[in-house]
Amino acid sequence: MSRWLPLGIILTSMLHQGEVAASVVELEHYQATQLVSSGQILSLDATLQRVAAHCQGNLLDAHLFQEGDKWRYDLQFGLQRGQIIHLSVDAASGELNPDSTLPDECKNHETATR
Repeated sequence: MSRWLPLGIILTSMLHQGEVAASVVELEHYQATQLVSSGQILSLDATLQRVAAHCQGNLLDAHLFQEGDKWRYDLQFGLQRGQIIHLSVDAASGELNPDSTLPDECKNHETATR
């Protein structure tokens, strides 16, 4: 399983190791827009609506990555009690990746009326 790393760290690591390609690539905004327009991935807004069904919080950071032939959003949320969580979401389906575990605070919101 790969973890989120800023693009600069990935590129620096590649330069030190003499590699040409990275296994994880972060995309630019215009590239993400093209993927949404072509129907390959959900928009960030649509993804956040799906995540809200599991957990309520303030979005602090979001990145779109390609890993092999899969797309994923790595999201960072600030929860009401100050807890910060990281979620990995399949960008094509909006489903939480199995390696993303929700804290108890989020699980309590699953049955709440909105």
